[in-house]
Amino acid sequence: MFAYHNRLARVNLSKERVTYKELPDEIIRKFIGGKGLGYYLIYREVPPGTDPLSEANKFVFATGGLTGLIPGSSKVIAVSKSPETRLISDSSGGDAFGPKLKGHFDALIIEGKAEEPVYLYVHDGEVEIRDASHLWGKGNYEVARKLWKEHPKASVAMIGPAGERLSRIANVIYDTERASGRGGLGAVLGSKKVKAVVVEPGEKPKVANPEEFQKLWQEFYDHFATDPKYEHTRNYGTSDGVRSSASLGMSPAYNFSRPYIPEELAEKLSGDEVKKYEVEPEWFVHGKSCPIKCARYVEVEYKGRKIRVKPEYESIAMLGAATGVFNFPAVAYFNWIVNNLGLDSIATGATIAWLFEMVEKGLITEEEIGFPVKGFGDEDAEERLIKLMAERKGFGAILADGVKRACERLGRGCEFAVHVKGMESPAWDPRGRRTYALSYATADVGASHLRGWPRPHQLPNQGPAKELVPSMIEGRDESYLTDMLGTCKFVSYKMEDLARFYSLATGEEWTVEKLRKVAQVVESIARIHDALDWVTPPLDDTIPPRWWEPEPDGPAEGNKAFIDYNDFLEARREFYRLRGWHEELGVPLPETMEELGYPEFREDAERALEVVKKRMGL
Repeated sequence: MFAYHNRLARVNLSKERVTYKELPDEIIRKFIGGKGLGYYLIYREVPPGTDPLSEANKFVFATGGLTGLIPGSSKVIAVSKSPETRLISDSSGGDAFGPKLKGHFDALIIEGKAEEPVYLYVHDGEVEIRDASHLWGKGNYEVARKLWKEHPKASVAMIGPAGERLSRIANVIYDTERASGRGGLGAVLGSKKVKAVVVEPGEKPKVANPEEFQKLWQEFYDHFATDPKYEHTRNYGTSDGVRSSASLGMSPAYNFSRPYIPEELAEKLSGDEVKKYEVEPEWFVHGKSCPIKCARYVEVEYKGRKIRVKPEYESIAMLGAATGVFNFPAVAYFNWIVNNLGLDSIATGATIAWLFEMVEKGLITEEEIGFPVKGFGDEDAEERLIKLMAERKGFGAILADGVKRACERLGRGCEFAVHVKGMESPAWDPRGRRTYALSYATADVGASHLRGWPRPHQLPNQGPAKELVPSMIEGRDESYLTDMLGTCKFVSYKMEDLARFYSLATGEEWTVEKLRKVAQVVESIARIHDALDWVTPPLDDTIPPRWWEPEPDGPAEGNKAFIDYNDFLEARREFYRLRGWHEELGVPLPETMEELGYPEFREDAERALEVVKKRMGL
């Protein structure tokens, strides 16, 4: 099939064996690639109830249908069963790893467990299992330097010490500055003793209509690179987000207790402040071919040490505003540390912010923590806690698996632990946007800002949340499709544009409606699998207590995430109905899977309905 190699590589670490298999066109048409293909493979091969850190779990790197083929299409999607949430979970990553992997395979499946640390070397359409004993225990920046010395043209996906120690908020880092951050997927690779995956450039798949495709490529590249509409993004990237979120009453500041903060405070972590430290990117910092170039590469000096890092809004906000640290060099340094140690910056910041609030409220003592912690704004404590979390040492062992497990271990503070289904919230407080909390409550992976933004932007008290559910579903489908096609969400393609590109690439007719159907199917099979595992949607599709507190001040003053609990239930019911799921139980209906043209999932949908009914005593 054009735009694909139609190849899967499977690495069985227990047997030290690599096999290659044809990926049938039929599966590509049903699941496209990236997130869709990854979810299909995990659904089929990792049964509900599997321990995420056991040999039975599998890890998939899946490239998108258009990865490396159109402007802003660098994404690879990491998919596995999450050690943090026990849900099928995916997290996209950028830089050159995705396009280079696409030169060899459409997906790489890692299964079993190695006896000793290994890294996988992908080259010439093959995968080698190599010894990584000399890399184990080392930070990501050092590992990358060592591997690039041996493989100077390769791209590297790797885990840090946090992944080795099975932290349930460990991530996968690509080429030192990009991450598949959410869900603790780095711990899955750690459990399998995989330190890194090294991928050499391969052969880019051919497209069906090269002349017309190249013409369209140039048209869109020029549009994104010159249109004044994208000037702010080209100039600041996501780094101006702290100011934006604060002005909307959507900031995570002080563990989501102050969603509005004054502009002069927000600016200490925003646009122009970040640009003061901007430097020319290193050779390994990719994105040079992207028309948007949304991330800033900076050099800061902190405590006498110079570091370089590529911070994004989510990292700046969660390691800075959420913890009450409004000193950009400190926050950039924390970002560098989590990259080096292999921790999810969102989850790390959220967990430390929660601890700081515990200290502020007098719910934990210095004796319990083991050293002085002042509370919000304590830079020294934050640095020390990040390192202890990655090492699983001292109090860091309590925090190493995220905020939900931390509050449960201590037996207190769970009422202001901000997460959904065990995954920490990203840096957007939903009390500043109508219906947005429903996106968090129902997202397949837990709290995620990448599962649909309702439109238009209104406050929760401006009308019933139910009214904006259709727009949230549209946004969710669009997000799913970018993750299936391998494109970046900051390169603002319309769905019609992507359908046109994908049709020219594959030589087959793809409409927006057809693409959206695949998105609905992928979300539905995730929900079926998770319901058969542990999720009881009427009880688990919910939001944390913090978001039921009215905002204290700012533009969203007095707003909660929903007008009231009934407003939330009505909106959730509407979402289930429009998705073709049981309106009360939140499980895909068997007839929906038939109507979508995926009857092979009908029987599992029936079983999932019965399981949830039984749990609910119905």
